[in-house]
Amino acid sequence: MNIDRFRKVVKAANLQYWIKHLAVILLMSTVVCHSQDFNFKGQLSLWGTEIRSQNEWNGISGLRYIPQFNYSYLLGENDLLNTELLFNSYYETGSISRDYGCKSYRAIVRYTTAQTETQLGLQKIDFGPAQLLRSLMWFDRVDPRDPLKLTEGVYALRYKYSFLDNSLVWLWCLYGNTNNQGYEYFPTVKKTPEFGGRIQLPVPVGEIAATFHTRKVDASLFYYRENRYALDGRWDIGLGVWFESVWQQNISKMPIYKWNTMTTLGTDYTLPEGNGIYILAEHLITTISNSFWGTNQIRHVSALMTTYSIDVFDKLLLQEYYDWHNKNLYQYFQCQRTYDNFIINIALFHYPENGGILFMSSQSSLFSGYGLQMMLIYNY
Repeated sequence: MNIDRFRKVVKAANLQYWIKHLAVILLMSTVVCHSQDFNFKGQLSLWGTEIRSQNEWNGISGLRYIPQFNYSYLLGENDLLNTELLFNSYYETGSISRDYGCKSYRAIVRYTTAQTETQLGLQKIDFGPAQLLRSLMWFDRVDPRDPLKLTEGVYALRYKYSFLDNSLVWLWCLYGNTNNQGYEYFPTVKKTPEFGGRIQLPVPVGEIAATFHTRKVDASLFYYRENRYALDGRWDIGLGVWFESVWQQNISKMPIYKWNTMTTLGTDYTLPEGNGIYILAEHLITTISNSFWGTNQIRHVSALMTTYSIDVFDKLLLQEYYDWHNKNLYQYFQCQRTYDNFIINIALFHYPENGGILFMSSQSSLFSGYGLQMMLIYNY
């Protein structure tokens, strides 16, 4: 079946309606029928930030509440039906802006067997070994500096099969997503599906994987086909080493670059000092060109992360990023104290004002300049 015919079938079936609403319908029906197994939990967070930028101090504070409703029902010895519904409600105010709202954060129906997992609804899809500079950040925008690790989900149907030798196969279809995901510059054409897959294979002392995704892009004045191809792998050879390589092919008759590439190289190691000093380093290389191996424009970003647990309650974290093109150094230092259900997070940061870092920012790093942020997180 070709792409145009597949798009017509999806449109006729009104797939967008089902992906957005079937998860909620099934969740509510299972709650009504089996309310005794219904589970409720949530997260409440408060934060305050002071930023000095362009010789002025600005403050911003906020409140966020994410309730979570879960239901699990055992259908057989290895068959499980699980539903999950989360909302993101927030209020944020500052010296220059105010924002508030409540929206769906996750709405998932999940069916698992001994070797399969099928998931439908508003969900998070992520993969790959990189942690700070993720070439494979295709469907989320998690900022590694964000204590809450917030990201919008995607409406999708995702299937995963686990082989007995620990190989994995993923298949997915996305539909009805209007916001840009990951590093996307342009959104997907409305009422058109995106689909792809991934295979992960065990290899000596590690694993390797190949991934593919395709979509039709709305560049405002014209449409074009975008294909993404990726390879990634991780090995433990005394220290951890990994890579992620992505080739994005832009198929268009318009004069745009035909290839975008991203490659992440990373390593980590724990020094046996005190309670253990964990060190992670990554380097990201991006290029755009009209040929597969070309480098019309190239950019480098390096990242370093160090963590140390003082005791069971207190943890220190330092992240530094260097943009070799703009010669910018980004610094983020975090001190975190954890109780049973309560977390106190204090962060100092410095983000240069002349240019942004490559990965997309979240609530924790919408700022330029330097400052202080305090966040209180309560999980129940």
